[in-house]
Amino acid sequence: MFTLKRVIVANCRFLSTRGNVVLKNLHKTESPETVVETKQKLPNNQIGVTEDGGQQFYGFRYYPRFPGHQDPPYEPSKVLMVERIRDLKHRPHWEKDIIAKLGLPKEVKSSKVVIVANTPSMCAQLWKVKHLIRVTPITFPQGLPEDGDAAGARLQDNGELVFIPKLKSDALMAATQSKPEDRRDYLDTDTVKKHLRLKWLMPY
Repeated sequence: MFTLKRVIVANCRFLSTRGNVVLKNLHKTESPETVVETKQKLPNNQIGVTEDGGQQFYGFRYYPRFPGHQDPPYEPSKVLMVERIRDLKHRPHWEKDIIAKLGLPKEVKSSKVVIVANTPSMCAQLWKVKHLIRVTPITFPQGLPEDGDAAGARLQDNGELVFIPKLKSDALMAATQSKPEDRRDYLDTDTVKKHLRLKWLMPY
């Protein structure tokens, strides 16, 4: 009975304390200055400012070298170049699934390069396999063509997409020329095999 009485008193005390907290929160009013400060948009996806001068972001806190220092504005790339640099041997199945979803081959040692969009969901997938891949942002030093013609484009190893006029002229020349199958002197695979067989049977 004594124990039951102590439990009832403790619960009543907790309820009374909780009620006081609710009442205090209801009577609490914010000043106009506080409302204005909370509505201001902070730069670079910043959440707030700590008391010791740090800038609070999602997941970490940054302390600038000088008080009031702001990083220069940075425009992230809209597309990323992803390349696998590690072997998938003895790796868990979820990492292999992510690599397969990205379009990277799992068998060969040297992988090809894939182009992905720089979106939050894609970056979350890349973060899970960051130890297996190399991510390079794609830049456009010459800009994009106004007519939208991407002929002659070449993607460098450093992520720069440049446009070479000679490649564009070669592509136009290849498009205007006739196909090899349409030529009279074109030999297909079956014809070549037939001629080689006859040469083997009658070499002289």
